[in-house]
Amino acid sequence: MDKNPLAALATVATAPMIFEPVLSSVWAKAIVIVAAYAVTLTFSGKLVAYFVLPRKRRARPAPDPDGPRFNTSVLIGKCENILTVTLVLLGQETGLALIFTAKSFVRKEEIERDPGFFLGGTLVNLVWGIVVAGLARWLVRGV
Repeated sequence: MDKNPLAALATVATAPMIFEPVLSSVWAKAIVIVAAYAVTLTFSGKLVAYFVLPRKRRARPAPDPDGPRFNTSVLIGKCENILTVTLVLLGQETGLALIFTAKSFVRKEEIERDPGFFLGGTLVNLVWGIVVAGLARWLVRGV
């Protein structure tokens, strides 16, 4: 057995991939990466609404003219999507724990009030982002 840890690391780094990258063109890879972000951002809100929101929703109230310009839940969800896709494409899935940690600190009161909505929405967002980015990563980098 080789006692040199660098030799063991080199063996792992040069191990053959299970699946080779599907795409070899730089332009095709760029299109797949952009598409991963676009698909994740476009459909995540619809998936969260389908899986997390009640089936019979009341009509939306008129927006408060003195309130915020945007829905903070939507903005946070889109930031989750961007972080998820980025971390998966970079192969840094452990960084996804940052999303849960940040959300638990920032939205503590809302999570205590309605944990199913906030945590369910986060999980739907994460799963959707992981699936789309995982597919993109397989196409671009292989597995």
